[in-house]
Amino acid sequence: MRDQISPSLPMLEPFVDAERAAQFLAMSRKSVLALARKGHLPGHPVGQGIRKVWKFRLSELDGWMQKEVTSTSHRGRLPRRIS
Repeated sequence: MRDQISPSLPMLEPFVDAERAAQFLAMSRKSVLALARKGHLPGHPVGQGIRKVWKFRLSELDGWMQKEVTSTSHRGRLPRRIS
């Protein structure tokens, strides 16, 4: 008999490490961690104390990127004149 996943349980999205998150965002690992530590990037610190391991969900990173692209798409442009 094959193992079956119960249809009533949602599929859980796995967490990825900072390296995989950096690849997904086309950023450096160091930048991803710095942004996560500052609270600018959605991440989940695991562990206690000063040194934590950061884990990320690609769907959250994708949502952040969509929002970031939308919110910065008009930066540096002059406002339209209404005649």
